[in-house]
Amino acid sequence: MCFFGGFFLHIIPQSQGYAAIPQRSERSESDSSMQLKRSKSGEHRGNRGRLSHEAGTQPEAPYESSEETSSLLSKSSGSGPGDLPPPDEESKKSALDSHRIDIRGFAMLGHVKFWQLWLLMGLLTGIGLMTINNIGNDTLAIWHHYDDSASPEFIQQRQLVHVEILSIMSFCGRLTSGKFFPNSTRPHKGPNAFLSTGVGSDLIVRRLSMSRFWCLVFSSLIFLLAQLCATQIENPHSLGYVSGLTGLAYGFLFGCYPALVADTFGVHGLSQNWGCMTLAPVISGNIFNILYGHIYDRHSVISKDGTRDCRDGLYCYQAAYYVTLGASVVGLAIALWSVRWDWVGRRRGGMEKDAEREA
Repeated sequence: MCFFGGFFLHIIPQSQGYAAIPQRSERSESDSSMQLKRSKSGEHRGNRGRLSHEAGTQPEAPYESSEETSSLLSKSSGSGPGDLPPPDEESKKSALDSHRIDIRGFAMLGHVKFWQLWLLMGLLTGIGLMTINNIGNDTLAIWHHYDDSASPEFIQQRQLVHVEILSIMSFCGRLTSGKFFPNSTRPHKGPNAFLSTGVGSDLIVRRLSMSRFWCLVFSSLIFLLAQLCATQIENPHSLGYVSGLTGLAYGFLFGCYPALVADTFGVHGLSQNWGCMTLAPVISGNIFNILYGHIYDRHSVISKDGTRDCRDGLYCYQAAYYVTLGASVVGLAIALWSVRWDWVGRRRGGMEKDAEREA
């Protein structure tokens, strides 16, 4: 439906800004000067024609205000869109820089930042995809070991529950994180020159004046906690911690990553650059899934109908999660290094600008 509806989509650019509503005093004066009075039908038609003629020859000049024409949202007590305070100078500079930068396609290959983001994207998404694609096998193995009398229909219902948990928590993760882009239609016009969706990423950048790479640190920590649970949980009733934490970390990762790509390479080529970034999970996801399948098959026996069945419970897949646990530690280390690297880069840029001002 969305695909076919896209052909009928037509974006109409905004032609002019919005005029401010007159003040109460101005409105009362205009109302008092145009009081209604009873008149004859002919006189009424004549007055109406005369008023329309005067209105056409002498239009009232709209009250112009940079605050009113910049956004439909009213400005109150120093708060910006989404009940967040206006961005400080550093966050404004970051967003406007991402609007001016335009690096795309093969030009990204020569930048260290591209490989940094690409490898971290592949590492963390590969960890999440291994659980997302094999949560059904986890449920089957752990329930067969926990309760031999569990029917296939019951186990299938448990598998569907974990799929639902993954989907809901992934949605919550994407909603918690967010994006923060400069508004290309209204550049350099105060806090309304920025468009934002989501909560977490904007809070980190605008209110705390921190690097957006902290979002990747939080995602890596949640992935790490999920892998710890997967290597220790033997009770199938607690397996929801694995699926829930994995979905939350996966959604948080995909919620903030497009903003990181836009901050680094610019918003103009975001669709192309983001497409290049999403090639990383294709490689890492296959690697981790092949590893999981090899470990799971090693503990399985082939039944008469040709299907593989593992009755070892947690040990059917525990070794695979030890590998992803190590990968989570590596991802956390890279994310922390990215925060440090971004802070050093911004500090160096600030020092260079101070030196230019003094010169």
